[in-house]
Amino acid sequence: MPMLIRSFRLLTVAVALVALALPAASLAGSQVRSADRGVVQSVDSGQIVLRALDGGIVSFSVLPGTVVRLNGSRATIADIRPGFVARVVHDARAHALLIEAFGAPATTVDRGVVTVISRNSITLRLAGGGNLTLALDANTRFRLHGLPSRRQLARPGAQVAVTHPADGPATVVNVLKRAGA
Repeated sequence: MPMLIRSFRLLTVAVALVALALPAASLAGSQVRSADRGVVQSVDSGQIVLRALDGGIVSFSVLPGTVVRLNGSRATIADIRPGFVARVVHDARAHALLIEAFGAPATTVDRGVVTVISRNSITLRLAGGGNLTLALDANTRFRLHGLPSRRQLARPGAQVAVTHPADGPATVVNVLKRAGA
């Protein structure tokens, strides 16, 4: 009799495990992931459209949980532009889970006269009026007429063109005219 009870308990546990595993297996099948690659045709906060490698057009919904990377770094969907190359990992319902894009981020060039420069920032007096302060970091490069140069040439009074992304530090400070020249 104890052997029969033990066998019955083992059978009950086995049936329970199989019953738990079946729904999990069916859920896993509905969340099949695949990836498409192509050139971004259009993008907005809710959708990204690619021209796939085979020439076809594919579109994916962008959800609040979609992870976006630009050139390997964390980004937002607003950073992605038409013309970028992208890989979209998506579920069976074309919901983008991961967007990995590669391309040159949009940059701006501001021209002006240096009024203040410190280790971490540069302030320009713009030709149209007003001042602009931009962050400097270890990746900021200094140039004189486009050729590599020393930081010291970008002192107050120098005319410069500063290249920078909309929300990031200066990438290039190009001295167009030295101070006092």
